[in-house]
Amino acid sequence: MRRMSGIVAFQLKRSRATEIPSRLDFCEVCREKGHVRYFVAAKLPRFMHLCDEHYLKVRGKLEKALEKILREEGLLL
Repeated sequence: MRRMSGIVAFQLKRSRATEIPSRLDFCEVCREKGHVRYFVAAKLPRFMHLCDEHYLKVRGKLEKALEKILREEGLLL
């Protein structure tokens, strides 16, 4: 079996998944055909230069906001 690395490995470890999810599945909201997603990229409001520290700070806040949105939508317990 291939060794996992990067964002996929991080997300699987974080979710404590025992197996790798199928690439194709149904959307958790509307039950239409969908793909497994490991991250959501958000566009910045403008072109920006950020150091690693500030990038991580912004990303951390974005992850918290996304978690709140998913909870409100009933997609996260």
